[in-house]
Amino acid sequence: MLSMCKSRVDAWWLLFGSLTCALLLGTVTTTLFFGALSFWALREYITLTPTRPADHKTLVGVFFVLTPLQFILVGINPSWFLEKFHLESYFVYSALIPSLAFLILPATVAVSGDPKFFLERIAKLQVGLLICVYSLSFAPAMMTLSLPNSRPTNSLDIKAVNLEDAALRQFGETVVQIATPETEGNDVVENLAETNQKATAHRKTKAPNVTLLFAFVLLTQISDVAQFFWSLAFPKRKIAAKVNSRKTYYGVALGALTTALFAIALWYFLPFAHWLQAAFAGVIIAMMGFAGNMTISAIKRDQNVDDYGALIDGHSGVLDRIDSLCFAAPVFFHYVRVCCGM
Repeated sequence: MLSMCKSRVDAWWLLFGSLTCALLLGTVTTTLFFGALSFWALREYITLTPTRPADHKTLVGVFFVLTPLQFILVGINPSWFLEKFHLESYFVYSALIPSLAFLILPATVAVSGDPKFFLERIAKLQVGLLICVYSLSFAPAMMTLSLPNSRPTNSLDIKAVNLEDAALRQFGETVVQIATPETEGNDVVENLAETNQKATAHRKTKAPNVTLLFAFVLLTQISDVAQFFWSLAFPKRKIAAKVNSRKTYYGVALGALTTALFAIALWYFLPFAHWLQAAFAGVIIAMMGFAGNMTISAIKRDQNVDDYGALIDGHSGVLDRIDSLCFAAPVFFHYVRVCCGM
């Protein structure tokens, strides 16, 4: 038991240390790091989830087209993308896989000419793409969120932020009122419109939120460790012993409470206006991390395997270590967007 605990903690520290190095090297390196993790995890998943020879061309497209494209869209400069295409990159990478790839994949498998186990093959590909690529891509996407430069610390700061937003809205309305057909071509009006567009873009695009991503990964790892050790401390009342022999109701509940307390402690580094929002973020991370652990465990039990691979000697695969990240990243990402009014 002690050796298992040590191997898990070592694996957690290995991934956390690698991410720290990537963050120090910049946002591009961080995005590449998560792209490599995604590729690695998807490879492990596909290796242990049998496919048929007819699926090989589809898999090439998934590995070498969809996966790189998803992380390119996530890591691209949002202000450059908005200026070039007049569309926020978020609306592209958030819809690429669930709205387009999930419809194209069945068609590409169908034209391969092998209908045997068609539904099972499609389900395996879509689940792997959803978990290993789409969901995980929302972790580096946190660095491009348009968050305030600093969290309001009191009512006066909150009022100041609201007044700034109101002033920007009023300025935009003034430009729209001035820009009538009669004033078309007027240099002053055009300059005002251009200034308004730049101000809006600046408001929506801030510096990379490296601190937010770092805090998210830290809280996710804290949640994993807390649930693991609390479940060992209170081994009764297993949640689903045939899926995961270690997870208990007490362990998950106390793990969520532990994560919430750490989130409150890290409130200063999070973009939430109230500590309760930070606490709820901790609960979200813990519960979605638990959902990821159970889902990957169920897939492993279904395939009769213990682990998806070997991260390092004596340790489990990378998918076993990032399952909680994959499930928590998109939910936490959109929770931050809602809390920050985006």
